[in-house]
Amino acid sequence: MRTVWLAVSLLCVPLSVSALSLEQAVAEAIDTHPRIQERFARYQSVDRDQRVATADYLPQLSIRGQVGEEWTNYRTGQEIDEQLTQDEIGVRLSQLIFDGFRTSANMKRLDREAEAERLGLISEAENLALDVARVYLETLKARDVAELTFNNVQDHENILEFITSRTERGLASESDIAQVAARLANARSSLLAATNNLEDQRTQLRSLVGHDIDTLVQPVPDESVIPATPKLALQRAFDSHPELDAAQADIQAAEQEVVVNKAGYWPRFSIEADAVQGHDIGGFEGRDEDARLLLVMEYDLYAGGRDTARSASSQWRLHEAKAVRSGTLRQVKDEVELAWRARAVLGNQKDVLRTSVDAATAAEEGYIRQYELGRRTLLDVLNAKVELFLARKNYLAANYDQIISSYRLMNATGQLGYALRVAYPEGFVRGEE
Repeated sequence: MRTVWLAVSLLCVPLSVSALSLEQAVAEAIDTHPRIQERFARYQSVDRDQRVATADYLPQLSIRGQVGEEWTNYRTGQEIDEQLTQDEIGVRLSQLIFDGFRTSANMKRLDREAEAERLGLISEAENLALDVARVYLETLKARDVAELTFNNVQDHENILEFITSRTERGLASESDIAQVAARLANARSSLLAATNNLEDQRTQLRSLVGHDIDTLVQPVPDESVIPATPKLALQRAFDSHPELDAAQADIQAAEQEVVVNKAGYWPRFSIEADAVQGHDIGGFEGRDEDARLLLVMEYDLYAGGRDTARSASSQWRLHEAKAVRSGTLRQVKDEVELAWRARAVLGNQKDVLRTSVDAATAAEEGYIRQYELGRRTLLDVLNAKVELFLARKNYLAANYDQIISSYRLMNATGQLGYALRVAYPEGFVRGEE
């Protein structure tokens, strides 16, 4: 008995002093969860890579200095001033003019890669929101089931007290007491299991949100976000799902990589300005100055097949990106259809189970009256209570599962964050620190 009451106390003693709605829990998870922080860091890294590529458009300025011993021999074999110490310092300014479209394509490629990472970050946030919604509702369901099971224990304790009283007056037998006691033991065992399940769900919710939640608020899904037909749901998913948009951005990045790897077939032009000042250069003592302004062309006549291999490799990566998008499209389509069917079936199931609860309630009340008149046995009454308990428990499960299926459908169409009114952090937007 003590064990049961200790378990029940877990339903009543708050683990913290916080209370969060589902919307608030999702917002906190997105702000703090390592999954999001990891994806955000990856996105920021790729976004900075684009800024690295931009540097090729700008002038390049470098300085070079050198000093050391110098020996100079002319073709006659005559050695001149074998003890000269050369020193030299030079400045070079270069400006790229044309590099076979490599820089412009590379910038576009990195821009698309950064956009793909940003959309992947949003998709990860949407999936985390679904995880939080699912565990939040599973915790609510576990709480209600534990409360229902606790009430079932109390009902059996009241019956045991009633039958014991009747036995003392000679109106019931010891076997009746044993029968009720066995049912009470089963009810207490179920309560322990329900309480343990509630604590498991609380632990999962704490892992997602980052802290314990004392009070949960019953969420109400925004049904206006859900399209009216499966066809419209699919169309919305195709139009706005971040995973599909990310896959399309990856294709665009792969297309630009093809252009980058074809740059080797073109000559490279640049303007270079050099200014050098030194002493004791070329075997002649004294100061030496040199300045040049050049138009430079570089062209690889043969590079060992490197450019051809790179071009072929990038073409295969483009095929890969297109295949990934096709796979993502199938996954999104399947998820929308599965979520839609689950929601519809659970809605119908909930209606049937509501009828079952009403019927079981009427049966229990009738059996109790008939037992008092001697027309029903104690076993009939106990069985009726079990039927009512299971009917209520099944209805609770179907009700919460249908709510979860609504959020799952919103996630499948890429609208869960919007439905939960989640304002994504500023860093999720391109160009913001």
